Amino acid sequence: MKNIIFLTLGIVCSIQLNAQDFSPKQQQRLDYLGLDYNYLIQQSEANEQKLWEILDMDRKRKNNLIMGSSFAGLGLLMFTGGNLIFNRTTCTDDELCEDLGAIVVGGGLMILGTFEVGVSLPLFISSIKRKKKRNKIIRELQAQYLLMPQQ
Repeated sequence: MKNIIFLTLGIVCSIQLNAQDFSPKQQQRLDYLGLDYNYLIQQSEANEQKLWEILDMDRKRKNNLIMGSSFAGLGLLMFTGGNLIFNRTTCTDDELCEDLGAIVVGGGLMILGTFEVGVSLPLFISSIKRKKKRNKIIRELQAQYLLMPQQ
């Protein structure tokens, strides 16, 4: 009786593990990348892991690209605003600056904007590296299956 219970649990667990299909959005993304996922999965089980890896890299690439663009845009906006505030003050060599607050705020915004643009650069670089890795895996799959149906 105990063996039947373990056998039933094993079958149920194996069915659940193999039931990981691609969502319609993931299928659409694989189609866009030029991969026939049904054909590749039929050829080898290892191809399914590669397809999941491609989708994961693409998701991370997009996230880094979005975050990098956000930091770069916000950084440029802050730098420009700080520069405008900073340049409104009129200081000469003979007198002290009357608007010391504008200098501090403007300079602070310029420094913060420069920092944000600097943070965006590694995100852009990471996005480019992930895209290259993704494309390398795609080329390997396409070279392995030269007769893969085209979409």
